[in-house]
Amino acid sequence: MISPHTIHVHNYHLDGYGHVNNARYLEFLEEARWHYFRELGWHDVLRQIQLVVAHIDIAYRHAAVHDDILLIETNVLSVQSRQLVLRQTVRLSGSLKVAALAQVTLMPTQNGKVFRLPENVLADFKDLMIQENM
Repeated sequence: MISPHTIHVHNYHLDGYGHVNNARYLEFLEEARWHYFRELGWHDVLRQIQLVVAHIDIAYRHAAVHDDILLIETNVLSVQSRQLVLRQTVRLSGSLKVAALAQVTLMPTQNGKVFRLPENVLADFKDLMIQENM
């Protein structure tokens, strides 16, 4: 089990209404994905594969404000030869409140073209998906 990635909300993350700007969640989620990959030991391999976000769907549930601590959990939802779908949950530390839920589709690219994930990476992600859903 990978530990959640921690984000401390600072003033510059906020919009004019005093809560985290929606666009900042994209950065938080990206940072958490790479934390997840690094914890799995896949950081260098996946940097070479050049995973790009092909689709992201974010449901905002609860406003995060200055000095909140956000915990971002990342899990594999599905794996196919040319795409990886992750679920990311952003929680407010110290509570059960969910600030945002995201489903992110990543595609491996090289020279601007989508290609198949290497078989060993595909197998590892499938194994991880099974472990996370037990």
